[in-house]
Amino acid sequence: MVLQMEIGSRLREAREAKKLTLEEVQNTTKIQKRYLQAIENNEFGILPGKFYTRAFIREYASAVGLDPEQVMEEHKNELPSNEEEQVITYSRVQQSKSEKNPSSGGGFAKSFPTILTVFLVVGLLFAVWFFILQLSNSNNSANDEEMSQDQVNVTDPSGEDDESQDEENSSSGGEGDSSDSSEEEANEENSSEEVAEEIETEDDQDQELEFSLEETGAGQFPEHVYNVSGAEERELTIAFNSETYLELNAPKDGESLADARNYSQDDEEINMDISDYAEVYVRTGSAPGMTVMVNGEEIEFPTDNLTQKLLIQFE
Repeated sequence: MVLQMEIGSRLREAREAKKLTLEEVQNTTKIQKRYLQAIENNEFGILPGKFYTRAFIREYASAVGLDPEQVMEEHKNELPSNEEEQVITYSRVQQSKSEKNPSSGGGFAKSFPTILTVFLVVGLLFAVWFFILQLSNSNNSANDEEMSQDQVNVTDPSGEDDESQDEENSSSGGEGDSSDSSEEEANEENSSEEVAEEIETEDDQDQELEFSLEETGAGQFPEHVYNVSGAEERELTIAFNSETYLELNAPKDGESLADARNYSQDDEEINMDISDYAEVYVRTGSAPGMTVMVNGEEIEFPTDNLTQKLLIQFE
């Protein structure tokens, strides 16, 4: 009868036949070297459990070129049974569940100190907030009382002064009423006289002039005749808008009232009193270059000619 080789020796022999070291098998199977040595020595108690024993042996056999199922079948008497494997697996699962999901009573007992600490902190914060609120309200009420007292102290003296002043005014009012009324009447009379004088002055100044174009000239150098009435005092104004020639005489063939020459917009306007003249004669070399006015009223050139003449006669 031939004795069968133990599974550990068989795996070691296959490894050596492949010329593999334990380190190489470890890299291939990801099983720690000490567990591989335990398998070769049939020291299965060193392994994490019977369940892992069967799994590690399968990996080892595959790594050294043996058929894992054949090896497991031929050495099944050396390995833990399937029932033992299931029992071990079930116990490990139950242990992991109990570790992950502790009983509710134990969890509450562990968390109770934390919950109690949170409640204490919240209560302390609420107490501090309530104390600060009460202190603020008391300060505000004290300030309101001080302000109300200050207002009473300030207003009382002024009220007494007002009453005393009212009494003094009422006592002296009878004496001053007659003098005040006489002064007001005198002021009203003076103002009415001043208004009347102003109205008369304005009437004198507001005597409006009446202009009438009696004759419109013709030809290249037309002469136009204007009749002006309505004012005893007359002022002639000639303003220059651009370069123009001017002759100014009173009467028509009489003395010259201004230099006969070319004027421009840089020259000052001519202002003169012509109340003593019965007529004024104006000759211009460019009618658009000047503006002729009597007492501020413009006397227009009736035609579009550049050279025109105005004979202004007063009634």
